[in-house]
Amino acid sequence: MSTAVAARTASSVPLGPAQPRARSWWTGWRLALRMARRDVRRDRGRSWFVWLMIAVPVALLATAQVLVASFDLSPIERARLATGGNQAVINWWGHPFEPSLNSYGDVVPEDEPASAEAPALPGWGTSLASRQAAVARFLNRPVSAITSSSPTFGVAEVGLVMVGADPRSPAMADVIRLTEGRLPASPSEVLVTAHGVRSGVPTSGDIRLTLGDTAAGYTVVGRADLQLLGSYDLLGYPQQASEELGFLVPGDRPVTWEDATRLADHGFTTTSVEIVAHPPLALPSSGLGFGVGDVALVVGLVEVALLVGPAFAIGAARQRRSLALAALNGADPRQLRRVALGQALLLGSTATITGTLVGTGAGIALWPVWASDPAETHGPLDVPVVALALLLALGTLTALGSALVTARGLGRLSLVSALSGTTRSTPPGRGAPVVGVLLLAAGVAATWWSITLPRDGNSMIPWVALTAGLAALAGLLLSTPALLRILARLGAGAPVAVRMALRDLARHRGRATAIVASVAGGVLILTTVWTAMGSVHADQTRRYIPVTRTGQAVIYGGESEAGRAGIAAIVRSVDPRLGITPVAGAAMPKPGDDEGETLSIAGLRKGCTAADLFDSQGRAAPRCRSVFAYPGSGILVGSTADLVRLFGLDAAQADALTHGRLLVNTEPVPGFEGTSVNELDRGRLHVAYVDYVVGAKQRTEWLPALAISTKVISRGAPPARYSVLVSTSTAAALGWSVESWQLLVDDPDGPITPETEAALREALAAPGIHVEVEGGFVPEPQPVMWLIAGTLALLAVIGAAMSTILAAADLRPFLATFTAVGAPPTLTRRLAMAQAAVLGLLASGLGSLLGMALGAPLAVISTSWDGAEPVVVLPWLATGLFTIAVPLIAGAVAALATSKQASATARFADY
Repeated sequence: MSTAVAARTASSVPLGPAQPRARSWWTGWRLALRMARRDVRRDRGRSWFVWLMIAVPVALLATAQVLVASFDLSPIERARLATGGNQAVINWWGHPFEPSLNSYGDVVPEDEPASAEAPALPGWGTSLASRQAAVARFLNRPVSAITSSSPTFGVAEVGLVMVGADPRSPAMADVIRLTEGRLPASPSEVLVTAHGVRSGVPTSGDIRLTLGDTAAGYTVVGRADLQLLGSYDLLGYPQQASEELGFLVPGDRPVTWEDATRLADHGFTTTSVEIVAHPPLALPSSGLGFGVGDVALVVGLVEVALLVGPAFAIGAARQRRSLALAALNGADPRQLRRVALGQALLLGSTATITGTLVGTGAGIALWPVWASDPAETHGPLDVPVVALALLLALGTLTALGSALVTARGLGRLSLVSALSGTTRSTPPGRGAPVVGVLLLAAGVAATWWSITLPRDGNSMIPWVALTAGLAALAGLLLSTPALLRILARLGAGAPVAVRMALRDLARHRGRATAIVASVAGGVLILTTVWTAMGSVHADQTRRYIPVTRTGQAVIYGGESEAGRAGIAAIVRSVDPRLGITPVAGAAMPKPGDDEGETLSIAGLRKGCTAADLFDSQGRAAPRCRSVFAYPGSGILVGSTADLVRLFGLDAAQADALTHGRLLVNTEPVPGFEGTSVNELDRGRLHVAYVDYVVGAKQRTEWLPALAISTKVISRGAPPARYSVLVSTSTAAALGWSVESWQLLVDDPDGPITPETEAALREALAAPGIHVEVEGGFVPEPQPVMWLIAGTLALLAVIGAAMSTILAAADLRPFLATFTAVGAPPTLTRRLAMAQAAVLGLLASGLGSLLGMALGAPLAVISTSWDGAEPVVVLPWLATGLFTIAVPLIAGAVAALATSKQASATARFADY
């Protein structure tokens, strides 16, 4: 090729007669798209990999978006569930209040009011019929009563939740989805739900339920799914004796804020679809105002940008020769840019559209499986159109943007270098590494600074952390070319394959930086999520107080003596040697209250009053920390005989229990919130009955007690949970309510074995009774967070693999030259593997370190929300394994992608 030909410019090429501008623009784009289609057909392998590198991440993220959006309940979705598809549901509370909105949009009291009675509606009466008629007259529209009660069922008297409503009412039309049988036709007939079947209720036939002191027979006439907020076991007609009474408001006329205000004067809370959709007041936010759905959306958009852009940047060199040939034939830089953009538009748009559609379809198909657990409340299937549209637009625009950035240098393209395949990356500006380091440092510093910001619902912490993280990632990528040059110099003494790989990466900095971006971004986000999740898990572990002794089983249920006897019979059928001890918690009934509200029982140390129990932030004051009892903690209630056997009490201690004295652990008990001490004064324990109503007078009492040690308590229960023992007869004499019964199960041979635990679970599964064996803290399942983390991990691996394949294809001419001059095929293979492994190690290592640096302050925020000392757990093991796995995968992929027999002619055959 002569220099004159190589230097030929567009101005010397005859262009023909001038065309109108619009027609010329259209003709140019048609030509660009035609050339793009030709290039895709000619190089199907590279085109497919670019297409898949866009489509696969977009599809995975679209699936995650559908699942997360469906899992989350928005305020309006929650309102539609709470109202059963009606206009509103109003619940009778019985106290007048000044209406306000909670974070869901419910009209509720801002502060719990004093126990004043609300003025009754005209004609309120005492029957359900009269009360329903009174509400209907007050609202001037029909309403339907709905009740909630808690009957017990079976030999073990398992607690159920029964919703009562007239199934023939128009208000229930969207609530009941009958799956088997028929609707109840009389008050003695009920429907059972999937949750009820799990609790042991049969799907047909006669059952006997006990509500309070009354037992009655019912007939199960069918199965149904209930579209209501919460989990219910049975649906029957409204119950006169119920824990909760509400009224569904059907029709087309909405329940307005004015209606809710009038209802509040008569003691009704309101959930109205109209008010939630158009709140008259700003809804208060809980937490940091940044939900899981928001996190998934932001993470998804960032990950798409980090994977789609490099997909085109890595393969940009493959177009250079064809673009150089076009330039030799008279194409100007604008036309060259159109050609480059044409392929991005063709591949980017089809890949993002296909990925979005396939991912959305997969999410829709997976949602029924995801939401199949009847014990959980899920939102309806929700296809987040806005989020998916953003995903689609960002995928296409990122592809175009990446191609445009690459095309900007086409005006300065060296035709000789492009045609010979020796094009190198343009040297970066001298200030780029400095700017990168400054951005990196500023991003990390800003994330740590966010710790000092307010942590209310309108906090700016999520936005500061997001912006700072993006700035730090941008700084990392700007610094990557300089880091590659440093590594090339430091690798002078490395093996030949590694040394040559480092030199080639330093020369082709643009391609290398694109690969680092595609891997490091996903690893960074993944490590940040791992750091936050691990720290929250550690925080929950340190806050955890064992329910029972290690190796001891606890069975929840049996609120009546007959129910406890039934459970005990089932346990003994598994192993007659097992010890069974019924115990419960204690609380003080609220004076004058008919709704079952209770007061906590708190011990008072010397010099402390009830007003000193809590500090200004509602935490237990250190100098007054003592026993604080509520059902399931603080005070353990049981029969004297059972407590003597369980704790191995001596004669004096047993005598004290028999004669109405409390057994109180007076030794200091360390705990997460500090050391708790119970103090006795002349054989008496000073207690307060804590009423949380603002301005309420706290009542105190001196109770006879006997001091015991931590050693005695630890024989039968965790000292950190229980420090006072009292007999059931003494609790009754003191007027305490005994609640939350549970059965402690001990094996005389030691901790309960896994085989015994499995046998207990199987025996108690039929009546729907839950059993646990204490083995330490077990975290609650976090399916959404694990979905996000799993998607990120998969995308990081996919990004590493596909980037390596594209880079290996770009290396093929370079490797073919080596083969042509006599290099053995193993050298070319080792060179490709070394280059892929170095980039994988660099990207995953830098992404992991930066992810931990950004995740640590988020962990501090998540674990110190109540003023506690923060805890930060860095996922060294997980990130170490991932950092090792990514370069190994990249090296293996490079070995497979590199041809065993590269020939000198392959260099030109690729074009």
